[in-house]
Amino acid sequence: MNASWPEEPPRAGSPLKRRPRWGLRTLGFLGLAMLALVTSASMGHHTVGTLGSLAFGLIGAGYCSVKGVRDAIERGEIATFAAFLGRRPPR
Repeated sequence: MNASWPEEPPRAGSPLKRRPRWGLRTLGFLGLAMLALVTSASMGHHTVGTLGSLAFGLIGAGYCSVKGVRDAIERGEIATFAAFLGRRPPR
């Protein structure tokens, strides 16, 4: 397609794309981190798997939290938080 052409509207039968649910993804990653902590506590020590799962869960939860807040700011759902950060809410 040529970049100057307008984008085609979605077909009548095609489903609309749903927004990512960042909060549920964050909870999933935090659940993984908690499972790693419970497993390592029951064994009495960390292994490569439990330590890796803990790190992966915490990093993933942080990433999803940041993406969710940025997405909410861009959509204008958190206008007061955007003003606090010095950003103008979208019109």
